[in-house]
Amino acid sequence: MSCVGAHTAIVAVGDELLAGELADRNGAWLAERLAALGRPVSEVRLLGDDEPHLARSLGELCERHSLVITTGGLGPTLDDVTRHAAARAAGCELVVDPAVLAGLEEAHRERGSAMPASNERQALFPRGATVLANPAGTAPGFRVPVGDAWLVALPGPPSEMRAVFERSLAPRLDALPGGGTHRYRRRLHLFGLSESEFADRAGDWMRRDASPRMGVLAHSGILTVKIEAAQGEGDEAEVLVAGRLADLRRRFGSRVFGADGANLATVVGEALIAGGTTVAVAESCTGGLVASKLVAVPGISAVFREGFVTYADQAKVERLGVDPDLLREHGAVCAPVAEAMARGAAERARARLAVATTGIAGPEGGSSEKPVGLVWFGLAQDGALRSVRRAFPPRGRRAVQEWAALTALDLLRGALESPRDA
Repeated sequence: MSCVGAHTAIVAVGDELLAGELADRNGAWLAERLAALGRPVSEVRLLGDDEPHLARSLGELCERHSLVITTGGLGPTLDDVTRHAAARAAGCELVVDPAVLAGLEEAHRERGSAMPASNERQALFPRGATVLANPAGTAPGFRVPVGDAWLVALPGPPSEMRAVFERSLAPRLDALPGGGTHRYRRRLHLFGLSESEFADRAGDWMRRDASPRMGVLAHSGILTVKIEAAQGEGDEAEVLVAGRLADLRRRFGSRVFGADGANLATVVGEALIAGGTTVAVAESCTGGLVASKLVAVPGISAVFREGFVTYADQAKVERLGVDPDLLREHGAVCAPVAEAMARGAAERARARLAVATTGIAGPEGGSSEKPVGLVWFGLAQDGALRSVRRAFPPRGRRAVQEWAALTALDLLRGALESPRDA
């Protein structure tokens, strides 16, 4: 058996994945990390807990790839069959690793319980396999040769999979022949710009033969731009990518809110904390989603004063002091009500800054004048009021709420950076 290519295949294992009960949360992360390490992924599969079929599939993939990585199926139950399928594909038997078994027993003793007999399955490995320690859980991974390929089994829980990959696999990938060029990669995040608008303004930077290469991913109003270049002996890739990052910041200005692992809520929360700016939120259509995103930021208690979820009109009157005449004349979804909500939240919470959301998330409740997806935002800053109108695509209630919550955060960001740009 010989390996035909230097590419990598990823196999997510589990009947629950095939049934649609759970989504695979490992494949995308693995593909990105492997590409950066010079191991581009050419194939991703979902396979069930059928040992014979899984064994045949793994054997076939190992004939065409230098590296095949599985995730899942390493637990202690009878339907966790990845280790058995891997042994079949490698043409060997399963054997107990005494050190792993002792470690499992000790882990249970430390928790004050005896190890169930079923956990002994987690100490079984194909003969000749290299054990990959799991610092985040009880299921170790392993690496076993199948022909000229490496077959690697990683645990299914994402935190455990990442821990095993980074600690026990990534440092050893250079020992596998046929690897490609490592790539240096950075990310830039923008808000409030469509993919097509970005492409028009980016121009030739988006060409497939450009250096560095750029790609873009859109989600809920956020654009994530990936910039990457092949790494050589020197620092040319870093210089190329840094230059393009600077170009993007100049060209897109205030649309850029962060880089790499930054997210919008964290950027806003940290700016509030750094400036000591107290904040409150008043929400109708988003139902507490804005507040939820903000309070996930460590340290936000220093500045976050209060969140109001005033879904009913009467709640807007009683909790925020919105004038009933405004509601009778304009309805809840309008600029005057959004501003009144923001003012009420700021005054009652004694906050310098407040944002409010009121809109129609759908799927019902829209009209020709106020369609589903229409959201008005109110912003109160040191007593000054303003309002912003946004019409989001009617792609479902949760989508509209997510767009609206992120827009509210971006309005806070704009107010902190420059009131005129908010």
